Amino acid sequence: MLESLFAPDSRSLEDPSTPLTGQNLAEYFDTNIGIQVDNQSALTLSAVYSCIYVLSSSIGQLPLHVMRKKGDNIEAAKDHPAYWLLHDEPNEWQTSYKWRETKQGHVLGWGNGYTQTVRSPSGELRELVTRRPWETQLVKNGNRWLYANNSEDEGSRAIALEDMIHVRALGSDGRTGKSLIRQHAETIGLGLAAQRYGKDFFTGGGRPTGLVTVKNSLQKDSWERLKTAWNNAVSKLKASENKTLMLPADLDYKSITIPPEDAQFLETRKLNRSEVAGIFNVPAHMINDLDKATFSNISEQAIQFVRHTMMPWVVNWEQEINRRVFTRAERAAGYYCKFNLAGLLRGTAKERAEFYHAAINDGWMDRNEARVLEDMNPRDGLDQMLVSVNAQPLSALNQSDTPNDDEESTS
Repeated sequence: MLESLFAPDSRSLEDPSTPLTGQNLAEYFDTNIGIQVDNQSALTLSAVYSCIYVLSSSIGQLPLHVMRKKGDNIEAAKDHPAYWLLHDEPNEWQTSYKWRETKQGHVLGWGNGYTQTVRSPSGELRELVTRRPWETQLVKNGNRWLYANNSEDEGSRAIALEDMIHVRALGSDGRTGKSLIRQHAETIGLGLAAQRYGKDFFTGGGRPTGLVTVKNSLQKDSWERLKTAWNNAVSKLKASENKTLMLPADLDYKSITIPPEDAQFLETRKLNRSEVAGIFNVPAHMINDLDKATFSNISEQAIQFVRHTMMPWVVNWEQEINRRVFTRAERAAGYYCKFNLAGLLRGTAKERAEFYHAAINDGWMDRNEARVLEDMNPRDGLDQMLVSVNAQPLSALNQSDTPNDDEESTS
């Protein structure tokens, strides 16, 4: 079966004319402005790297637990093998943070993040192995879909659908995701072009800094001697020195200033940075673009980041892990994984104090539960629910309105 998967006549699903391994070689895109954009060159653009880092590190730092629901009670399922794999160490090479950070980076850069679930002969989950997207391809062998992995370290292998955690970006065929870098190569290429122009400009290759003219005609030998003398004089000046450059007789030097329209490339870079942030749906202030940020709107933007940027990715991860890590019987028994977004929504000390005060007074949180959320040990006598005297159950009010027998006899 492996021979049929990796045979020379095997083709990519997206393009039948492309060999199976051709997708790895074709991960570059020549834009109309002449800039080659691939996954590696795109990361040299600071805006792209910042967006991928923000999203990947945010997914990686969220607490990930395996939970079990029994009736109305929910508890941490530490007895399940997946708990420690997802929470602590999925494999011998990575922590849970680095595994999720790497996978999210693969999803954003290549459109797909692959993790193979390795089980014992009895079906018990043993390991979660990272598979690189440039070495993995979804293929069809007869009537069955499989993942073909061609690793330099482990060779070729076929992985069943149910044994692969496949987190994907927005795609068109419903089976694989598309790289954001591939879909927006023109926008990223414009940023790389502006970055390259700025480098060439400040190193002297973008525009000549001055113009030397002669008043009389020069012979060929004189022209060569003049160029040599000029270059020697310029090379001896240090950048920190402010000295007058002595010229031979009958020569004029005119400095070339920067035209305002050429200086607009700085504005182009700012605009491109905002466009890249929009592509990844990351607030501009999170990639250090603070032009339009204020103290009043940054807090609200952070909340919007959690709701509209992180939540879709979190749901994507949770649903994919649940259907590949847990069997149907385990899901029916109440097992599921859950990311805790409270860390990203954690407010200031004043905001948390106000939240705990309202929760305790309203009677749906006790004081020890608040202490646990603040990483403090519980104390005796603080696990009793408190109820505000101004907020009582309706049944208690009815009882207080009904006179007892003693009061009736007295009256």
